[in-house]
Amino acid sequence: MTPTPTNYTQGYSSTTTSTHASRTAQSDASFLLPYLHANPASHILDIGCGPGTITAGLAALVPQGSVTGVELSDEILSQAQRTVDSANEGSGVKNIVLVKADVLQGLFFSENTFDVVFASQLFPHLPGKENKIKALTEMRRVLKPGGILATRDAVELHFYPKRYGLDGLWAGNMKMVLSGGSEDSEEGGFPGGRMKGLYRSVGFSEVQVGAGTTVYSSESEKKWFVEGCVARLSEGDTYRESWAKAGVTMEEIEETKRALRAWSGDEDAWYVALQAEVIGRK
Repeated sequence: MTPTPTNYTQGYSSTTTSTHASRTAQSDASFLLPYLHANPASHILDIGCGPGTITAGLAALVPQGSVTGVELSDEILSQAQRTVDSANEGSGVKNIVLVKADVLQGLFFSENTFDVVFASQLFPHLPGKENKIKALTEMRRVLKPGGILATRDAVELHFYPKRYGLDGLWAGNMKMVLSGGSEDSEEGGFPGGRMKGLYRSVGFSEVQVGAGTTVYSSESEKKWFVEGCVARLSEGDTYRESWAKAGVTMEEIEETKRALRAWSGDEDAWYVALQAEVIGRK
């Protein structure tokens, strides 16, 4: 198994990657799709492509173009390849290339290569302002003049009703993990609210910000969500280990699991993640 890269702490267990695999171009890149419909010959770079479900969806929209998916992990690239192979069989999509690369170490693509650079939920895993700026600078470098950078990153997570305490137990602890164990999330945690300023700091003068949501409210959605969360917090999972390393106690981890189960059994319960959907034009 490929070691987890140092700037990605959640690991690649099946419970974590199954959550990532639920994301599609329609659910997590809908704000980008009008640009692709207008230019089906676009060449797209999908950074942090994960298991490839969004990547395959984007490729289907640019039949005269291409999508290059970039990932750190050989293990996840193999999973993405299986997703791509399945898409090839189902729809004949054959314009996807998957490569191993690290945006923080520098991409091997030439300047002005891509019409679109896209990233979903990448920036929470790049700790500190310096790394976020480094990544954005590199992403802008490989964009063609007039090209667009599109990113989607969480701003806030909320659980209703509030009495289960999950805004602190789940969302608060997650922010601390993403912040490297610090309760100060100004430069860590969920970065969506800071992305407009970060875009501008690397030279994007035309920046549009929209908002999307991820909502779980039906019984089946809540069950799926909680089963995944509890599994990730189980003994031996890399995600649980990341919480422990950030200073979350075993007692609080177990309390979080109990609260999640109780919340999922409440008919009135629902969850929302506010997402910043940002587009910058070079």
